[in-house]
Amino acid sequence: MRALHIRFGLATLLLAFAFTALPAFAAGTVNNNAWWKDTAGNYIIAQGGNISKFGSTYYWYGVQYSGSESYITANNGETPSNVFQSVNVYSSTDLVNWTGYNPVVTTSTSGFGSVTWVGRLSTVLYNSSTKLYVMWIVYNGEDGDGEICLTSSSPTGPFTVNHVQDGISGVYDSINGDSTIFVDVDHGSTPYFICSDAHGREHAYISTLSSNYESINAATLISEWPQGQEANNMFERSGVYYYNMSQTHGFGYSAAYVVWSTTPTDPSDYTKDAEFNGTWTDSTYWSQVGNVQELKGSSETSYFMMSDRWANFDDDYWNAGHGLGYYVWSPLTFSGDTPTFNNVSTLTVDSATGVLTW
Repeated sequence: MRALHIRFGLATLLLAFAFTALPAFAAGTVNNNAWWKDTAGNYIIAQGGNISKFGSTYYWYGVQYSGSESYITANNGETPSNVFQSVNVYSSTDLVNWTGYNPVVTTSTSGFGSVTWVGRLSTVLYNSSTKLYVMWIVYNGEDGDGEICLTSSSPTGPFTVNHVQDGISGVYDSINGDSTIFVDVDHGSTPYFICSDAHGREHAYISTLSSNYESINAATLISEWPQGQEANNMFERSGVYYYNMSQTHGFGYSAAYVVWSTTPTDPSDYTKDAEFNGTWTDSTYWSQVGNVQELKGSSETSYFMMSDRWANFDDDYWNAGHGLGYYVWSPLTFSGDTPTFNNVSTLTVDSATGVLTW
Protein backbone atom coordinates (compact mmCIF):
# COMPACT_ATOMS: atom_id res chain seq x y z
CA MET A 1 0.00 0.00 0.00
CA ARG A 2 1.38 3.37 -0.97
CA ALA A 3 2.10 5.88 1.78
CA LEU A 4 -0.96 7.92 2.70
CA HIS A 5 -3.36 5.68 0.75
CA ILE A 6 -5.95 4.97 3.39
CA ARG A 7 -8.94 2.65 3.30
CA PHE A 8 -12.26 1.83 4.29
CA GLY A 9 -13.14 2.04 7.54
CA LEU A 10 -16.65 2.09 9.33
CA ALA A 11 -17.27 3.82 12.98
CA THR A 12 -20.47 3.86 15.02
CA LEU A 13 -21.76 6.85 17.02
CA LEU A 14 -24.82 6.59 19.26
CA LEU A 15 -26.15 10.02 20.17
CA ALA A 16 -29.60 11.21 21.19
CA PHE A 17 -30.26 13.55 18.29
CA ALA A 18 -33.54 12.98 16.45
CA PHE A 19 -34.41 13.51 12.78
CA THR A 20 -37.47 12.89 10.65
CA ALA A 21 -38.22 9.20 10.94
CA LEU A 22 -37.53 6.97 7.97
CA PRO A 23 -39.68 3.94 7.10
CA ALA A 24 -38.98 0.93 9.33
CA PHE A 25 -38.35 -2.46 7.75
CA ALA A 26 -38.29 -6.03 9.05
CA ALA A 27 -35.11 -8.07 9.22
CA GLY A 28 -33.32 -8.16 5.88
CA THR A 29 -30.48 -10.03 4.22
CA VAL A 30 -27.32 -8.62 2.65
CA ASN A 31 -25.46 -10.46 -0.10
CA ASN A 32 -21.69 -10.21 0.08
CA ASN A 33 -21.27 -11.17 -3.58
CA ALA A 34 -23.42 -8.55 -5.28
CA TRP A 35 -23.49 -4.85 -6.07
CA TRP A 36 -25.72 -3.31 -3.41
CA LYS A 37 -28.41 -0.79 -4.38
CA ASP A 38 -30.32 1.87 -2.45
CA THR A 39 -34.11 2.10 -2.23
CA ALA A 40 -34.23 4.06 -5.51
CA GLY A 41 -32.36 1.32 -7.34
CA ASN A 42 -29.06 3.19 -7.60
CA TYR A 43 -25.74 1.55 -6.75
CA ILE A 44 -24.47 2.20 -3.22
CA ILE A 45 -20.96 3.62 -3.62
CA ALA A 46 -19.30 4.42 -0.30
CA GLN A 47 -15.79 3.01 -0.51
CA GLY A 48 -13.37 3.51 2.35
CA GLY A 49 -16.33 4.62 4.44
CA ASN A 50 -18.09 4.12 7.73
CA ILE A 51 -21.46 4.16 9.46
CA SER A 52 -22.50 6.65 12.15
CA LYS A 53 -25.75 6.48 14.11
CA PHE A 54 -27.60 9.66 15.07
CA GLY A 55 -30.78 9.05 17.05
CA SER A 56 -32.44 5.98 15.54
CA THR A 57 -31.00 6.49 12.06
CA TYR A 58 -27.80 5.06 10.59
CA TYR A 59 -25.79 7.15 8.11
CA TRP A 60 -23.34 5.47 5.77
CA TYR A 61 -20.62 7.75 4.38
CA GLY A 62 -17.96 6.85 1.82
CA VAL A 63 -16.02 7.87 -1.26
CA GLN A 64 -16.93 7.51 -4.91
CA TYR A 65 -14.08 7.51 -7.40
CA SER A 66 -14.47 8.38 -11.06
CA GLY A 67 -14.18 4.71 -12.00
CA SER A 68 -16.35 3.25 -9.23
CA GLU A 69 -19.61 2.94 -11.16
CA SER A 70 -18.02 2.07 -14.50
CA TYR A 71 -16.27 -0.87 -12.84
CA ILE A 72 -19.65 -2.14 -11.62
CA THR A 73 -21.36 -1.83 -14.98
CA ALA A 74 -18.42 -3.10 -17.05
CA ASN A 75 -18.10 -6.21 -14.88
CA ASN A 76 -15.04 -7.30 -16.82
CA GLY A 77 -12.14 -6.95 -14.42
CA GLU A 78 -10.82 -3.70 -15.83
CA THR A 79 -8.96 -1.48 -13.37
CA PRO A 80 -11.06 1.64 -12.65
CA SER A 81 -9.85 5.15 -12.04
CA ASN A 82 -9.26 6.07 -8.38
CA VAL A 83 -9.58 9.83 -8.98
CA PHE A 84 -11.84 11.42 -6.35
CA GLN A 85 -15.37 12.23 -7.43
CA SER A 86 -17.47 12.67 -4.26
CA VAL A 87 -18.28 11.68 -0.70
CA ASN A 88 -21.72 10.04 -0.67
CA VAL A 89 -24.19 9.46 2.18
CA TYR A 90 -27.04 6.98 2.64
CA SER A 91 -29.44 6.59 5.57
CA SER A 92 -31.26 3.59 7.04
CA THR A 93 -33.20 2.55 10.11
CA ASP A 94 -32.37 -1.15 9.75
CA LEU A 95 -28.86 -1.35 8.18
CA VAL A 96 -30.29 -3.16 5.14
CA ASN A 97 -32.50 -0.70 3.22
CA TRP A 98 -30.63 2.50 2.38
CA THR A 99 -31.88 5.86 1.09
CA GLY A 100 -29.46 7.91 -1.00
CA TYR A 101 -28.93 11.68 -0.93
CA ASN A 102 -27.00 14.20 -2.95
CA PRO A 103 -23.22 13.89 -2.41
CA VAL A 104 -22.04 15.79 0.68
CA VAL A 105 -18.58 16.65 -0.75
CA THR A 106 -17.77 16.99 -4.47
CA THR A 107 -15.05 18.41 -6.71
CA SER A 108 -17.03 21.68 -6.51
CA THR A 109 -16.44 21.83 -2.75
CA SER A 110 -13.75 24.40 -1.95
CA GLY A 111 -10.46 22.54 -1.46
CA PHE A 112 -11.52 19.52 -3.53
CA GLY A 113 -11.20 20.95 -7.03
CA SER A 114 -7.65 19.61 -7.36
CA VAL A 115 -6.74 16.64 -5.18
CA THR A 116 -4.06 13.99 -5.51
CA TRP A 117 -5.81 11.49 -3.24
CA VAL A 118 -8.90 11.28 -1.05
CA GLY A 119 -8.96 8.03 0.88
CA ARG A 120 -10.46 6.43 3.96
CA LEU A 121 -13.15 8.49 5.65
CA SER A 122 -12.53 8.05 9.37
CA THR A 123 -16.07 8.89 10.55
CA VAL A 124 -18.69 11.60 11.01
CA LEU A 125 -19.35 12.78 14.59
CA TYR A 126 -22.03 15.04 16.04
CA ASN A 127 -20.83 17.62 18.56
CA SER A 128 -23.66 18.73 20.84
CA SER A 129 -21.81 21.89 21.94
CA THR A 130 -21.14 23.29 18.48
CA LYS A 131 -24.19 21.58 16.94
CA LEU A 132 -22.02 20.58 14.01
CA TYR A 133 -21.36 17.29 12.27
CA VAL A 134 -17.62 16.77 11.96
CA MET A 135 -16.05 14.63 9.22
CA TRP A 136 -12.42 13.44 9.10
CA ILE A 137 -10.93 12.05 5.90
CA VAL A 138 -7.45 11.45 4.49
CA TYR A 139 -6.53 14.15 2.00
CA ASN A 140 -3.72 15.20 -0.34
CA GLY A 141 -4.73 18.32 -2.23
CA GLU A 142 -4.66 22.05 -2.77
CA ASP A 143 -5.15 22.78 0.96
CA GLY A 144 -2.25 20.55 2.06
CA ASP A 145 -1.59 16.93 2.97
CA GLY A 146 -2.89 15.05 6.00
CA GLU A 147 -6.30 14.59 7.61
CA ILE A 148 -8.90 17.08 6.44
CA CYS A 149 -11.66 18.19 8.82
CA LEU A 150 -15.04 19.24 7.39
CA THR A 151 -18.20 20.36 9.16
CA SER A 152 -21.92 20.66 8.43
CA SER A 153 -25.12 21.59 10.25
CA SER A 154 -26.81 18.49 8.83
CA PRO A 155 -25.79 14.81 8.61
CA THR A 156 -26.72 14.89 4.93
CA GLY A 157 -24.53 17.90 4.19
CA PRO A 158 -23.23 19.74 2.43
CA PHE A 159 -19.91 19.69 4.31
CA THR A 160 -17.36 22.50 4.09
CA VAL A 161 -13.65 22.46 4.87
CA ASN A 162 -12.66 23.49 8.37
CA HIS A 163 -8.90 22.87 8.06
CA VAL A 164 -6.23 20.32 7.19
CA GLN A 165 -4.25 18.80 10.08
CA ASP A 166 -0.88 18.06 8.51
CA GLY A 167 0.59 16.08 11.40
CA ILE A 168 -0.21 14.22 14.62
CA SER A 169 2.17 14.54 17.55
CA GLY A 170 3.59 11.21 18.65
CA VAL A 171 3.12 9.49 15.28
CA TYR A 172 6.30 8.41 13.46
CA ASP A 173 7.27 11.34 11.18
CA SER A 174 3.93 12.84 12.40
CA ILE A 175 2.17 11.35 9.35
CA ASN A 176 -0.60 8.84 9.95
CA GLY A 177 -1.43 5.91 7.71
CA ASP A 178 -4.71 4.01 7.77
CA SER A 179 -7.20 5.45 10.24
CA THR A 180 -10.71 5.20 11.66
CA ILE A 181 -12.52 6.77 14.60
CA PHE A 182 -14.02 4.57 17.33
CA VAL A 183 -16.71 6.06 19.57
CA ASP A 184 -16.88 4.44 23.01
CA VAL A 185 -20.67 4.66 23.31
CA ASP A 186 -20.79 2.56 26.48
CA HIS A 187 -18.39 4.83 28.35
CA GLY A 188 -19.29 8.46 27.78
CA SER A 189 -19.23 8.34 23.96
CA THR A 190 -15.55 9.32 23.93
CA PRO A 191 -14.20 9.32 20.37
CA TYR A 192 -10.75 7.83 19.69
CA PHE A 193 -8.72 8.33 16.53
CA ILE A 194 -7.18 4.96 15.57
CA CYS A 195 -4.29 4.92 13.10
CA SER A 196 -1.05 3.43 11.86
CA ASP A 197 1.85 5.51 10.58
CA ALA A 198 2.67 6.11 6.93
CA HIS A 199 6.22 4.76 7.40
CA GLY A 200 5.71 1.09 6.54
CA ARG A 201 2.59 0.76 8.73
CA GLU A 202 4.90 -0.46 11.52
CA HIS A 203 3.19 1.29 14.44
CA ALA A 204 -0.33 1.36 15.92
CA TYR A 205 -1.63 4.47 17.69
CA ILE A 206 -4.65 5.79 19.55
CA SER A 207 -5.49 9.47 20.07
CA THR A 208 -8.29 11.48 21.61
CA LEU A 209 -9.93 14.46 19.91
CA SER A 210 -10.37 18.03 21.07
CA SER A 211 -13.65 18.89 22.81
CA ASN A 212 -15.15 20.21 19.56
CA TYR A 213 -13.83 17.15 17.63
CA GLU A 214 -12.01 19.46 15.22
CA SER A 215 -8.41 18.57 16.21
CA ILE A 216 -6.60 15.27 16.74
CA ASN A 217 -4.58 15.20 19.97
CA ALA A 218 -1.17 13.61 20.56
CA ALA A 219 -1.03 9.88 19.85
CA THR A 220 -0.18 7.00 22.21
CA LEU A 221 1.82 4.13 20.71
CA ILE A 222 -0.04 0.86 21.33
CA SER A 223 2.29 -1.57 19.60
CA GLU A 224 4.65 -1.97 16.67
CA TRP A 225 5.34 -4.67 14.11
CA PRO A 226 8.27 -4.68 11.68
CA GLN A 227 6.19 -6.62 9.13
CA GLY A 228 3.63 -3.79 8.98
CA GLN A 229 -0.12 -3.90 9.60
CA GLU A 230 -2.82 -1.55 8.34
CA ALA A 231 -6.60 -0.86 8.18
CA ASN A 232 -6.52 -0.06 11.90
CA ASN A 233 -9.86 -0.04 13.72
CA MET A 234 -11.32 -0.62 17.19
CA PHE A 235 -14.50 -1.81 18.88
CA GLU A 236 -15.58 -2.53 22.47
CA ARG A 237 -17.48 -5.52 23.92
CA SER A 238 -18.24 -6.00 27.63
CA GLY A 239 -15.43 -3.68 28.72
CA VAL A 240 -12.83 -5.23 26.41
CA TYR A 241 -11.35 -3.05 23.65
CA TYR A 242 -10.30 -4.80 20.44
CA TYR A 243 -7.69 -3.23 18.17
CA ASN A 244 -7.82 -4.83 14.71
CA MET A 245 -5.34 -4.61 11.83
CA SER A 246 -4.99 -6.08 8.36
CA GLN A 247 -1.95 -7.54 6.67
CA THR A 248 -0.29 -4.95 4.43
CA HIS A 249 -1.40 -5.89 0.95
CA GLY A 250 -2.05 -2.73 -1.04
CA PHE A 251 -5.56 -2.74 -2.44
CA GLY A 252 -5.79 -6.55 -2.28
CA TYR A 253 -7.66 -8.80 0.15
CA SER A 254 -5.79 -9.94 3.25
CA ALA A 255 -6.01 -11.68 6.61
CA ALA A 256 -5.99 -9.75 9.89
CA TYR A 257 -4.58 -9.45 13.41
CA VAL A 258 -6.14 -8.43 16.72
CA VAL A 259 -5.00 -7.38 20.20
CA TRP A 260 -7.22 -6.41 23.12
CA SER A 261 -7.19 -4.60 26.44
CA THR A 262 -9.49 -3.43 29.21
CA THR A 263 -7.81 0.00 29.09
CA PRO A 264 -7.71 1.33 25.52
CA THR A 265 -4.93 3.90 26.08
CA ASP A 266 -2.58 1.70 28.15
CA PRO A 267 -0.05 -0.06 25.86
CA SER A 268 1.06 -2.41 28.65
CA ASP A 269 -2.45 -3.85 29.05
CA TYR A 270 -2.83 -5.19 25.50
CA THR A 271 -2.48 -8.85 24.60
CA LYS A 272 0.34 -9.95 22.31
CA ASP A 273 -0.09 -9.55 18.57
CA ALA A 274 -2.10 -12.50 17.24
CA GLU A 275 -3.95 -13.67 14.15
CA PHE A 276 -7.64 -12.76 14.02
CA ASN A 277 -9.35 -16.17 14.04
CA GLY A 278 -11.18 -16.94 10.81
CA THR A 279 -9.65 -14.21 8.69
CA TRP A 280 -6.94 -16.60 7.54
CA THR A 281 -9.60 -18.71 5.84
CA ASP A 282 -10.21 -17.31 2.34
CA SER A 283 -8.33 -14.19 3.49
CA THR A 284 -11.26 -12.55 5.29
CA TYR A 285 -13.75 -13.78 2.69
CA TRP A 286 -11.72 -12.02 0.01
CA SER A 287 -11.87 -8.58 1.61
CA GLN A 288 -9.89 -6.25 3.86
CA VAL A 289 -11.19 -5.55 7.38
CA GLY A 290 -12.63 -2.06 7.78
CA ASN A 291 -14.53 -1.61 11.03
CA VAL A 292 -16.88 -3.41 13.39
CA GLN A 293 -20.57 -2.53 13.69
CA GLU A 294 -22.21 -3.06 17.09
CA LEU A 295 -25.89 -3.96 16.85
CA LYS A 296 -27.87 -3.54 20.09
CA GLY A 297 -31.38 -4.96 20.02
CA SER A 298 -34.18 -6.11 22.28
CA SER A 299 -32.79 -9.68 22.47
CA GLU A 300 -29.04 -9.38 22.25
CA THR A 301 -26.04 -7.33 21.17
CA SER A 302 -24.24 -8.61 18.09
CA TYR A 303 -21.16 -7.55 16.15
CA PHE A 304 -20.20 -7.80 12.52
CA MET A 305 -17.08 -6.79 10.62
CA MET A 306 -17.63 -4.35 7.78
CA SER A 307 -14.93 -4.95 5.19
CA ASP A 308 -13.93 -3.72 1.74
CA ARG A 309 -13.40 -5.29 -1.61
CA TRP A 310 -11.42 -2.59 -3.35
CA ALA A 311 -12.83 -3.44 -6.77
CA ASN A 312 -10.06 -4.00 -9.23
CA PHE A 313 -7.69 -1.41 -7.85
CA ASP A 314 -5.91 -4.74 -7.31
CA ASP A 315 -6.46 -7.79 -9.57
CA ASP A 316 -6.63 -10.17 -6.59
CA TYR A 317 -10.42 -9.99 -6.24
CA TRP A 318 -11.20 -10.68 -9.86
CA ASN A 319 -8.62 -13.43 -10.17
CA ALA A 320 -10.07 -15.12 -7.07
CA GLY A 321 -13.53 -15.09 -8.65
CA HIS A 322 -14.80 -12.31 -6.39
CA GLY A 323 -15.02 -9.30 -8.66
CA LEU A 324 -18.61 -8.64 -7.52
CA GLY A 325 -19.45 -6.44 -4.54
CA TYR A 326 -17.56 -3.62 -2.85
CA TYR A 327 -18.73 -4.51 0.67
CA VAL A 328 -18.53 -7.60 2.89
CA TRP A 329 -20.40 -7.83 6.21
CA SER A 330 -19.34 -10.80 8.35
CA PRO A 331 -20.60 -11.82 11.82
CA LEU A 332 -18.21 -12.13 14.75
CA THR A 333 -18.53 -14.81 17.41
CA PHE A 334 -16.65 -15.03 20.71
CA SER A 335 -15.10 -17.71 22.89
CA GLY A 336 -14.49 -15.84 26.12
CA ASP A 337 -12.74 -12.68 24.95
CA THR A 338 -11.36 -14.21 21.74
CA PRO A 339 -13.20 -13.08 18.58
CA THR A 340 -13.68 -15.17 15.44
CA PHE A 341 -14.47 -13.84 11.98
CA ASN A 342 -17.04 -15.94 10.09
CA ASN A 343 -16.89 -16.21 6.30
CA VAL A 344 -20.48 -16.01 5.02
CA SER A 345 -21.97 -15.22 1.62
CA THR A 346 -25.19 -13.81 3.09
CA LEU A 347 -26.08 -12.27 6.46
CA THR A 348 -29.56 -11.59 7.82
CA VAL A 349 -29.67 -8.51 10.06
CA ASP A 350 -32.51 -7.90 12.49
CA SER A 351 -31.85 -4.42 13.84
CA ALA A 352 -34.83 -4.60 16.22
CA THR A 353 -33.76 -7.72 18.09
CA GLY A 354 -30.02 -7.45 17.44
CA VAL A 355 -29.98 -11.01 16.09
CA LEU A 356 -27.70 -11.96 13.17
CA THR A 357 -28.49 -15.11 11.18
CA TRP A 358 -26.36 -16.92 8.63
